[in-house]
Amino acid sequence: MSKSILEIYNNISVQQYKTDMGFKALVEGVHDNMFVIPEYQRKYRWDKLQVEELASSLIRGLPIPPIYTYRNGKGQLEILDGQQRIMSLYFYYIGKFFKNEKKGGFDYQKIDVEAAGNFAAALEKKYELAPTDFYMYIGEEKCDISYSHLPIELRRKVDYLVIAVVEIKISNQDKKDEFLHKIFANLNSGGIVLSNQELRNGLYPCAFNRALKKINENNERWRKLWGKIDDKDGDLEMLYRLSALKTYVTYNKDGYKIEAYTRSTKEMIDRFAEKAFSLSDREVTEHVNSIEAFISRLCISRKYFLKTTLVEGLYVVFEKRNITCDITDEICAEISAKKFFKESTAGGTIGMANMNKRWKGIYDVLSKYAQRTD
Repeated sequence: MSKSILEIYNNISVQQYKTDMGFKALVEGVHDNMFVIPEYQRKYRWDKLQVEELASSLIRGLPIPPIYTYRNGKGQLEILDGQQRIMSLYFYYIGKFFKNEKKGGFDYQKIDVEAAGNFAAALEKKYELAPTDFYMYIGEEKCDISYSHLPIELRRKVDYLVIAVVEIKISNQDKKDEFLHKIFANLNSGGIVLSNQELRNGLYPCAFNRALKKINENNERWRKLWGKIDDKDGDLEMLYRLSALKTYVTYNKDGYKIEAYTRSTKEMIDRFAEKAFSLSDREVTEHVNSIEAFISRLCISRKYFLKTTLVEGLYVVFEKRNITCDITDEICAEISAKKFFKESTAGGTIGMANMNKRWKGIYDVLSKYAQRTD
């Protein structure tokens, strides 16, 4: 080895500093925008019952897991792990929760705390909150434990209950993003399992990720086809899937090929997400233009849009064979009824042979309806 294990250890540039904060100091820090949620964090999505269970632990004096943070250039603490807990404690403190609990949850990136003056005001500009009482059971007795209703003696006790805040410090700023992504992955390897796309968002926050999120949230045709925004980012993952195909699929006289393909779509998207972290502005724009141009051609119902292998194949042909035409239910019905499509989707759809059969057949159908642009 060129370096001894001791030399490697001495060059470790990540340190942890634990601070014990009282409950009131913690939630007031949220209120004053001292604690912030970085763009790679998933959305808040706990329900009222989960908030009550956490508040019950607080009342009983049970330990609450630490909040892991990183101090950004503005002196704020970015939450690496513990977003659901710290935001739930804040809802408990202000005595409010989402008016429609079934539509509860929020995306921190959609609110502007600095402009609103505090977290509660920013939240209520975007989401409908309602005064909320919180309860716990002691035996069979239902007890009101709302913060504002607590006896003063108990409230003082709760105010000073300690919650550990661990601040991660990285001395080597050149390695900051690398270390933060690794720390995020480690912290989120247990507990509530992140979806594949939520984990990619955390590991590779970048201009490309933000660009696809913008399409996902704002493209009216895409939203109409997909439906409501997916809490697990399945809609965003589909856009990543198409972009990965644009990057790795090639076509020549011998057919279609996916670079370094291992029969795992997840692995292909993961590999692309890492690559996308370093895409230039020009490359990001190329991907955005390609995706938006394709979506503009999708004049189909959700019946066909929900057929992932069909949409994937349409995009590959659109992107690699330079065919442009409005894609209608009539075209999709014709493709779906063809023998090649039934055979290539009946079993293993991810094998290269099946993909070639499917994509070639889709091209043959589309070419009757459109002219090539090359």
